[in-house]
Amino acid sequence: MCSELWIIPQTSASLSSQLNVDLQINMQVLKFGGSSVTNAENIGKVASIILERKDKAKTIVVVSALGGTTDILLDCAKLASEENEVYQTKLTSLEERHIKCIQDLIPINSQSRLLSDIKTHFNELEDICKGIFLLGELSAATKDRMVSFGELLSSKIVTAKFESLGMNAGMADARNLIITNSHFTNAIVNFSVTNALIEQYFAQNKFDVTVVPGFIASDANGKTTTLGRGGSDYTAAIL
Repeated sequence: MCSELWIIPQTSASLSSQLNVDLQINMQVLKFGGSSVTNAENIGKVASIILERKDKAKTIVVVSALGGTTDILLDCAKLASEENEVYQTKLTSLEERHIKCIQDLIPINSQSRLLSDIKTHFNELEDICKGIFLLGELSAATKDRMVSFGELLSSKIVTAKFESLGMNAGMADARNLIITNSHFTNAIVNFSVTNALIEQYFAQNKFDVTVVPGFIASDANGKTTTLGRGGSDYTAAIL
């Protein structure tokens, strides 16, 4: 289920002097693909793995979208660009799947805020698809923005599960950490900027477990980019 595991001792003299701290970060990076987070049962298994391993070191958990979500989002965008209203049915079905996952996974008294966030994201997806439908075209930049929601949704659900188990967990949006060029759908990472942002974030991060959405990044103008299919593995490697 856990497709990758790294134990990474990290030391940065330059960052230590810049932040005026003695920086010695021991971290483990675990990456879980779409099949590992495809439903509530599997996410529960992921949580059990993290509970067992989190005390070994500060933990970064990189997650893909719920299994099949990226393809469905791409299909919705394509259908909308063809002025085919079937995209609405597919999007509604995907929303219902995420809601069911939350209802099956998260204690009922902790569901409200998460369900609201998920609903907001699907409203955004609906707006994007409406725009594509009206224009009758689908740009690479819009495609990246569309598919980015898969990892954002799964990351929020996984983080909520960790929190419900009493973990000191939080989510870090990869778009604030990984900066790329503007080659949408297969962007190239600017490592000098990215490495500095990652080091600075984790030097100050107080979470024992940090969930990071894989696959997504942003360009210098703040526009969402993606690292190509299978990009969640790349995200884990970058971190």
